[in-house]
Amino acid sequence: MGRFFLFIEGMHAPLVHFDALRFTYGEDQIFEFGTASIAPGEIVVMVGPSGAGKSTLMRLLRGELEPLSGSVSIDGAPVETRKKRLVLDEKKAGWVPQLDDLQGMLAVEENIGHHILRLDEEEREHRIKSLMEAMCLTAFAGQTTKTLSGGQRQRVSIAKAMAGEPPVLLMDESLAQLDLRTKSAILLDMKAMIKRSKSAALLVLHDPSDALLVADTLWVVRDGKLVQTGSPNAIISNPAHHEIAGLFDYINVVPLALEVPGPWREEHGVKWLYAHDLPVLDAEVLDRMETPSGPIIVYQYQSHRLLKK
Repeated sequence: MGRFFLFIEGMHAPLVHFDALRFTYGEDQIFEFGTASIAPGEIVVMVGPSGAGKSTLMRLLRGELEPLSGSVSIDGAPVETRKKRLVLDEKKAGWVPQLDDLQGMLAVEENIGHHILRLDEEEREHRIKSLMEAMCLTAFAGQTTKTLSGGQRQRVSIAKAMAGEPPVLLMDESLAQLDLRTKSAILLDMKAMIKRSKSAALLVLHDPSDALLVADTLWVVRDGKLVQTGSPNAIISNPAHHEIAGLFDYINVVPLALEVPGPWREEHGVKWLYAHDLPVLDAEVLDRMETPSGPIIVYQYQSHRLLKK
């Protein structure tokens, strides 16, 4: 059965919503995530420095943690925490962990169907077959997962997470150990599946370039707060803080008093710009590095090292 959505005046009800959400591990570490939503078919990628709170928000959405205040709902229903439910509901949010939990001695099909054993056999087989096709696993039918590569295992993990037709797929840096080509192929197949099913996805990806490949929307988490949301282009063009800009490209940050040409942006006692916006300087060149996106020049400019991309 497909999922039905409520449409009101051209707007669709969100599949994920949290409102005035707060959490604390103690008085010294309070997370203020605020309010945000994910619509059917939308792929959101969370970005932010290590320790900013991305995994904490994921755990709140799964019901692993109890909010300090505020609410979390998925597909219109409140998320039940471990205080109310001993086992997390895999039909509510499909979960792809950092380290897969596949059973190595079981076949691909058996792993994918692990959470849908109670389905009618014909419907279950159809669901497994559809997911194998969506995640390009048909060629590995009948193989035990211990024989698969890391990328193939992650494809099985994603298919397994979506087997119960959950309204949202959650992934927390589960592709971090894979090479660029493998990651991009998996992400593009996952994106196509989410768009077809009109479910939603919230991902934490290790490499910001992966985020730009698949994200409809970025959520930027910094210092325990959800500080900015928007399209990738909007956030890169107008980041709320230079640390956010630095997640996506090389930047230069210097004191306000330093006189150096360029379209600098002022911010709390410093100014910054992207390395590709720095003009050619009449200064000592310390180094020149070749990268896939072009050369990077390192200048020594009045005791400051500046990057020109």
